[in-house]
Amino acid sequence: MNAYKCPRCTASLKTIDYDGVEIETCPVCEGEWLDAGELRDIVQNVERRFDPEDIKHLNSLRKRIVKLKELAHERLLCPKCPGQKLRPFNYACSSGIILDKCPNCGGIWLDRGELEMVQAVVDEWKGHVSRDRRLSEDTKRKILEKTETESGTGVLRSRVTYVLAVLRSFI
Repeated sequence: MNAYKCPRCTASLKTIDYDGVEIETCPVCEGEWLDAGELRDIVQNVERRFDPEDIKHLNSLRKRIVKLKELAHERLLCPKCPGQKLRPFNYACSSGIILDKCPNCGGIWLDRGELEMVQAVVDEWKGHVSRDRRLSEDTKRKILEKTETESGTGVLRSRVTYVLAVLRSFI
């Protein structure tokens, strides 16, 4: 049992297991405290997959939460570092998920539902990365084949030849 207090409502935080990572959660407002590195561990160990309807719901919820937070984002105090104010930040710069991080210990406070939203964003990005990687490899293969055909030797003569072929593919 820890002695940490919720930065939102001052209730005592309880330790729980979340996807194999021990985090602290508030039984009153349902916010979650993650020590430094725990968000990364959870994202890397995601076992739950969201279906498109869940993602759609989470995206609409995210928009409402971000708007409310933008209107009145209060500065919370770190439950581990007495008197230290948490700094709000937009997770991954453009997700719209506003989390609160302690500049001293690196811990992160997530309000109810934010951890699930982070996981949904990461899952969506993973899908895009896989698709983009496949498209990139396919484009690279086509450029190499065309360049080898044009060079007549079956071998690229230089990097310049390859770069020119890449540039021509965009024209």
